[in-house]
Amino acid sequence: MVTRSFDNTINGLDITARILGLNINGSKTIAVYGDMNGLIYERIQMETPSAASFLEGFDVICQLADKLLKVCRAQRLRSPEVISVAISGPVDLTRGMVFSPPDLPQWDDAPLAGRLMVRYNLPVLIEHRSTASALAEFYFGAGTGINDLILMDLEPVVSTGMIIKGEAYHGANDAAGEIGRMRFSDEGPAGLGEPGSLTGFASGPGMAELASLRYPEQWPTPPPPYELVRDVNAGDPAALSIIEVSADYLGKALLWLIFSLDPEMVIFGHPGDVLGEALLSPLRDAVLRYGGAEARQLPLLAVSKLAAKLDDTAALMAVIDRFKRRAQA
Repeated sequence: MVTRSFDNTINGLDITARILGLNINGSKTIAVYGDMNGLIYERIQMETPSAASFLEGFDVICQLADKLLKVCRAQRLRSPEVISVAISGPVDLTRGMVFSPPDLPQWDDAPLAGRLMVRYNLPVLIEHRSTASALAEFYFGAGTGINDLILMDLEPVVSTGMIIKGEAYHGANDAAGEIGRMRFSDEGPAGLGEPGSLTGFASGPGMAELASLRYPEQWPTPPPPYELVRDVNAGDPAALSIIEVSADYLGKALLWLIFSLDPEMVIFGHPGDVLGEALLSPLRDAVLRYGGAEARQLPLLAVSKLAAKLDDTAALMAVIDRFKRRAQA
């Protein structure tokens, strides 16, 4: 595994250090104040101005962080010593750069880590948000004690975080896990990706768009993802059929990961955590159908144990993971 140059920013920190964490994607931004044990003391959330330029969005996000820090100061909590960021990819983890994620299209060559360091005069560590979620489950959730796992993030785009032999895998260009870009057809739902892409068919927004395309009389416009989940859990036949279609495409993509990486567990983030077996059951069927007999040795398919706390905990993981690995070295 590659040692990141930012690792020296954790020199001098100990287990009592406090962390300002940010988890940023195109739909929401979460700011948390937490510690090296994954404990969250305070949190605050807003809708991300995803159509804004990087500089405009950065200022709004910093206003959110400032508001959180003001709350912490009012409670006489100590100031954070380091900043941890989980951000949609593509990213350059060594330089702390963001390159036009599908859900943040105006963030082109965005020097996120550098600007945060200047703004707050604190060291900054950055991690791909799906990898950060995988690390959160690895240390504190469903993946505790499991050294080979995949976290499938389905909102707002489809991407994966991978833990291989107990370490986060980033790939040669920090681009590992961006499977939502896979194209299955020239047309179809897009979500925040391309028409016919895996993000189009299987992300939360993509599922909603698919519902409107397949059942326009029931959903003239794409429903909010939580509304579709509610209908699925209520047993609505049309909503269940949408999940089956999404699971079919997701199963095709997951099969390649299973055959390539042989993980012990695949964990699904939101909305998989609230869909539960309504997603996992047709997904198992799809993997078996497309994979044949060899795929019968399936990894355990599970939903996030952290559930509603996953995004909050993931915001801290860039720092926590580096700290723990430094302590083990």
